[in-house]
Amino acid sequence: MNLQVIEYYESLLKFEVMEKQFTSTSQTLKETVEQYVGQDAVHKNDILTAYSNVMKELIG
Repeated sequence: MNLQVIEYYESLLKFEVMEKQFTSTSQTLKETVEQYVGQDAVHKNDILTAYSNVMKELIG
């Protein structure tokens, strides 16, 4: 795992969450993650870890 990549994708996902609060985008966070994995398959595990971390923060 690459911690810098995980932190990068966590930041992107948090930005997506904040943006969704102010816009009416219909794409879910999971769909966004799938898009990121499609664009950066080399870091799939890091992206999924970042997604998991962000979801834990959101849920509490």
